Amino acid sequence: TVYTAGALAIYNGGTYRCLQQHTALPGWEPPNVPALWQRQ
Repeated sequence: TVYTAGALAIYNGGTYRCLQQHTALPGWEPPNVPALWQRQ
C-alpha cells in the first residue's frame, strides 16, 4: 500500500495520520515508526 502525507489509517483501533509519503513495509506499522505516523 502507498500512503500519501495526510492520509488516515486505522491500526489496532487507533487512527493515525501519515506524516510523509511511503510504501508500507513489514515492521512499519504506525506504533513502530513515529517518523511516518502521528496518532490522532
